[in-house]
Amino acid sequence: MIFTNEFFSSSSNIADTAKIELIDEFTYETHIYEQIATVDNPDGIVHRNRNGVYYLNKTVSESSEPLDVGIFGAKGNGVADDTESINKAVLYLTKIGGGVLSFNGTNIYSVSGPIFITNKVSFHCNGATFRGNGTNTILKTAYLLNNNLISNHQTPTETQVITFSKIKDADFAKCAVGLDFYNFCHGSSLENIKFTECEVSWKFLNCFYTSIKNVMSSGSNSGKYAYQFLGQNNALLLERVSATKDFGFLFQGGTTATTLISPTVEGGQTGFKFKDDCLGIVIKGIYAEAIFNAIDLFDVQYGNFEITGGYFNYVDKPLIGVKAPASGGVNGQITGEWQNNTIVNIGGILPIKDQNNVIIGYNTYNGLMDISQPRNYIHYSLPTYEGDGSLPANWIVGDHNIISSYGQIKATDTKAIGNVKRQFGVIPVTRSGDVGEGISGHIPDCTHELIGSDPSNFGIKIKTKIKYQEYMMFVKYHIYVATYSRGRWFYGDIFGKNLSTRDVGNSQVTSIENENGFLVIKITGFNEPNLNYIIQGNVQLIV
Repeated sequence: MIFTNEFFSSSSNIADTAKIELIDEFTYETHIYEQIATVDNPDGIVHRNRNGVYYLNKTVSESSEPLDVGIFGAKGNGVADDTESINKAVLYLTKIGGGVLSFNGTNIYSVSGPIFITNKVSFHCNGATFRGNGTNTILKTAYLLNNNLISNHQTPTETQVITFSKIKDADFAKCAVGLDFYNFCHGSSLENIKFTECEVSWKFLNCFYTSIKNVMSSGSNSGKYAYQFLGQNNALLLERVSATKDFGFLFQGGTTATTLISPTVEGGQTGFKFKDDCLGIVIKGIYAEAIFNAIDLFDVQYGNFEITGGYFNYVDKPLIGVKAPASGGVNGQITGEWQNNTIVNIGGILPIKDQNNVIIGYNTYNGLMDISQPRNYIHYSLPTYEGDGSLPANWIVGDHNIISSYGQIKATDTKAIGNVKRQFGVIPVTRSGDVGEGISGHIPDCTHELIGSDPSNFGIKIKTKIKYQEYMMFVKYHIYVATYSRGRWFYGDIFGKNLSTRDVGNSQVTSIENENGFLVIKITGFNEPNLNYIIQGNVQLIV
């Protein structure tokens, strides 16, 4: 039994041979070495120089299996610095056009960093831990230049693109930045990754068509966002990515066609912060808990968002709308949908604990929706507050939303709060679309009152929550009034300031008015023995 370090030692007395079987000094596995012609740059691992005689490790060079990083000297004992050994392995795979590097799942690889990943090179980590020194970047994208690995961060976006590279089943710990990736693109992915005590879990810049699945980040992050998407990042897919951090996800500099499925943010200040242009952003099934700002769109310029199926538990602001226009106005807008999201524990109180787990105060989570700005064209489907159907008093909704009490209407009968954008402008309303069947005694989203005190000539005034606009308003009403002698139907269409009635056979007069900026419908000319009436039906804005 001869070890590689014995055979290739400069003082070895073992005779040269055309082929020899050796035991690798790091992995203790059997490898076959064969003499070859002179090579330009023997790497000392697969291609070796023995006193002017060159050998090739045939076992490694001819294998299609993942390459054991231990062959290149990586110890994984948590003490030795494995940066150089891992990079030697990556360098070899890069030179031969790519491959898979395999790590021992029980090992801790200490990295003073960075280590590199290149085009068509993948890491199968098998649960291994990569531990930094607290201030370094652990893994960085790179390319081959003059037989050296060089960071690709300063190259043009069209060159040195990383494709078909995968990192899976790894734990990155104790570092300033876990992954610093540039041009990590088509066919590349991260799967089953954990970040522990990393100030920044990753920085993505100009990454397209990248898939990210089953990722967790926990521990302090010193006011920095755990997952940073900087510059152009397009067509990303994130599934089950979670941040138990003060700051979770940052999208800045231009993000398009990006989908997040079942993301989680817990216990911090801001879950998702979006800036600049964010187009075609889909967030499905978000879980946000014990956090102040779940989704912050305040600094978005142009944006389109679909936020569905979320669960917000002990959250101060589930959604922050876009900022108000600056003086002179601002180009751009936000559109999209907020639907089928649940907000619970509005006003809920949770304790604040110090490092000794002692309660030192309490946080109150208001469930506040800050959607007050006129650039915000997201269509909201929101549940009413439990109880009498009123919205929480602390919701910031702005004048153009005109949100007030729903009266006694039940939550199951409500939908579609928000702004509705039309071809020629914006119709600010609190309700749109079908608001359900009227319930005896009231009309959904409306109030009513008696006009006059003479039973022989009285009327009924119906106040709606629809903002009156002379040229951009299409409303349909369908109202039933039962008086002492009979029941009558009143129905028709309202086009801006014009009324088209279809109250065939009724002697009453129907008219519309603008009262304090709201649409009011009046039905007058009742002649009855008394002033009693029963009313039901609905008034709806058509968009």
